Amino acid sequence: MFDYIGHYGPLISFFLTGYSLLNRKIYAFVFACGSFLNLAINMWLKAIFREPRPQHPVKFIDSDDLVGSNSYGMPSGHAQITFFSLTFLLLTKSPILWIYIMTCIAVITVYQRWKYKRHTVKQLIVGAGIGIFSAWIIVMITDTYLQDIISHK
Repeated sequence: MFDYIGHYGPLISFFLTGYSLLNRKIYAFVFACGSFLNLAINMWLKAIFREPRPQHPVKFIDSDDLVGSNSYGMPSGHAQITFFSLTFLLLTKSPILWIYIMTCIAVITVYQRWKYKRHTVKQLIVGAGIGIFSAWIIVMITDTYLQDIISHK
């Protein structure tokens, strides 16, 4: 079961984070837009770095027929997406239960990607770092913009 949670971690974290932000519509909208931007950044960085994934991956659900930017491992998209969601929840002061749930999903996801040799530790750390930084930038810009709107009223 944990392996499936790890494999589908980005999708699970996207929907759970989106759901947890439904009563905060601006953050929900920014999270959705930021998630797609975060994914685009991941694909762009993979195309630039072109660092291969580890050799001899363990078979699971996904096949070995990875094409395009997905054939590269740097940075880990799974780590980047799940840590983007976790950091977004932390920075928007979401309820602690959501943060605990998202922390578990992020840790399980990173472990699953390492266990099945889809990424190296370095690729996972870099992916998580980019996800954290992306969420921080997006929330900072959003909060600054919201402060400007509030102060002009």
